[in-house]
Amino acid sequence: MLRRLIKRLTNNLGLKILALLFAVAMWMAVVNISDPTINKPFTAAVTIENENAVTAMNKYFEFENESAYVTFNVLGKRSIIQELSSSDFKAVADMSQLIQGTDKSIVPVEITAQRYASQLTISKRVQEIKVSLEDLMSTTLVIQAGTQGKPAEGYALGTMEVTPNLLKVSGPKEVVSRIDSVKAVVDISGMSTSVSDGVVPVLLDDKEEAIDTTRLTLNLKAVTVKVNIISEKTVPVKASYTGKPASGFEVISVKTDPPEVTIKGRSEILNSISTITIPENVISVDNVDEKFEQQVDLTKYLPDGVSLSNSKEASIIVKVDVEELERRVFKVPSQNISVDNLPEGYRIEFHGESVDMVIYGLKNDLDALTIQELHPVLDVGGKMAGSHVGQLQLLLDNKYIAGDNQISYTIYSDTGQGTGDNDPDNNSPGNGGIGDTIADDQTGTETNTDTDDGADRP
Repeated sequence: MLRRLIKRLTNNLGLKILALLFAVAMWMAVVNISDPTINKPFTAAVTIENENAVTAMNKYFEFENESAYVTFNVLGKRSIIQELSSSDFKAVADMSQLIQGTDKSIVPVEITAQRYASQLTISKRVQEIKVSLEDLMSTTLVIQAGTQGKPAEGYALGTMEVTPNLLKVSGPKEVVSRIDSVKAVVDISGMSTSVSDGVVPVLLDDKEEAIDTTRLTLNLKAVTVKVNIISEKTVPVKASYTGKPASGFEVISVKTDPPEVTIKGRSEILNSISTITIPENVISVDNVDEKFEQQVDLTKYLPDGVSLSNSKEASIIVKVDVEELERRVFKVPSQNISVDNLPEGYRIEFHGESVDMVIYGLKNDLDALTIQELHPVLDVGGKMAGSHVGQLQLLLDNKYIAGDNQISYTIYSDTGQGTGDNDPDNNSPGNGGIGDTIADDQTGTETNTDTDDGADRP
């Protein structure tokens, strides 16, 4: 029985094997026609691993191409290939495998399939990418608050605060070394109340131009900036002085440059301030005989809680104008002299028809002064009949200074009594007494203008 079965199986064995091979070939042909094997290119982004291996060398790396991508071909059944996209493949650059060279450095990139890995064939499964290496630099910078625009009328910029205020930056030394400052800017245009806003810090070079941060690593993406908006007010600046200038000189004016400044602070403080005063002990004119200027730090004299809106106004100039006085002699008719406190029943006679009055002042002021404006007054209170010498008082503007203006005169009693009992020296007019002598001295050699050495000046 067994022999018969074996005989049947081996009968025409060659034909049977040929038929089997033909059947397999036919099956494969049918399969390939319905789901053939195809080859398709894919492009995948390179994923970086072990980046700290380069950082540990104090180096910064960058792929030479702007974007790190690799392109490869995948062989597989059409039904599978058609289901795949670039995201089904992973291209990994292991920076610990970096190969440094004199002219260039390379890192291997291994490509793997995330799906159907056993049914796919990837050409150039391992590729190489060129890498450029630069010195790595890290630094920590203070973030400065900044503003753009101006607050509403009557308001000013107060204190500013940045939170957090430190920014850590790392990247190529060539880029990091160009950073001069970091600013976080808030727009305060038209604001009358305080502002708090999230701001992206901007890195600036020494020309205040923004630096591209594409190649840099920053530990912060945004910070919070708080800006206080406070009241503002413009007030005059006043200055005084101590001491007296040299003999024959006078302080004409004390002015400040600028004459007014803008201050800022809380409104309740500003409302009580009408002027900023520089204390008189700051400026001394002792023995000064010419105009001068003095620089003063105004911030020392600002009330607590008040500051200058413009820091450039902190140092102001006090200009003190000191000028020499001229001496001018005016011949005033005696009849223009007013008499005060003359006792009842007495009369007075002046020794001379006029009196020379010395006035000191600036040339322009003296040129404008007329005799009619001089109103000399003689106070004879307590004087009795007889000859006397009295000091004339002048009611003048404070820009003039009167000299030692004296006049001799005689008081007579209208009761008919002579002057002998009250005037033992008998100095009545016309008898050659002291009164005549003094009158002659007063009206002797003086002229209308005098440029002497100042001995007669106050």
